[in-house]
Amino acid sequence: MFLLFRSHGVVLLVAVAVLAAGCGGGEPATGGEWVAAPPASTAPARLAKVTSACKLLSAATVMKVLGPTSKSTLKARELPVDKSDGEVAYSCAYGKDGQEPFALTVSTRPDQSAKAESTIETIAAASGVETTPVDDLGTAGVGYVKDAFRVVAVTVPYETDLRLVIFAAPQIVPQAKLVEVLGQVVTKI
Repeated sequence: MFLLFRSHGVVLLVAVAVLAAGCGGGEPATGGEWVAAPPASTAPARLAKVTSACKLLSAATVMKVLGPTSKSTLKARELPVDKSDGEVAYSCAYGKDGQEPFALTVSTRPDQSAKAESTIETIAAASGVETTPVDDLGTAGVGYVKDAFRVVAVTVPYETDLRLVIFAAPQIVPQAKLVEVLGQVVTKI
């Protein structure tokens, strides 16, 4: 049996016989097993294009994760966009009273998604200090302390591009807290 539907100039022909065979209450026509559709994903959609570091990580989120050190709040300040060699980097500085001890940088590297691990290896080697791997965030990551600052860098492939996310804070902040901050950004990009 076939049904013909007309709606706004479009004609749809539905093979009711095929649908009815599968809905008869017995075994499916193919002899297979009925499987429920997986639930819809609740993960947030990833951004197709990064346009700002401060929009990815608010000052309020930084304070929530790191914990406030006083009653005043941090302010976020978007820094000038850095474009070089086809790469684009967005940075945001976080601070108060003229001091900005926290910084986020998110860069996009076109056609380099396959270089996620080698990018982190290069950063680790260039640091010139002992590094600690960052697991379970992005594809690859590393953390280290240099010049009184703790830095964590993570790579996240997006289609053919590679996104590099770096967060820096005073060395007193534990690496686990920096990783937690970066987790807020990685899920979005």
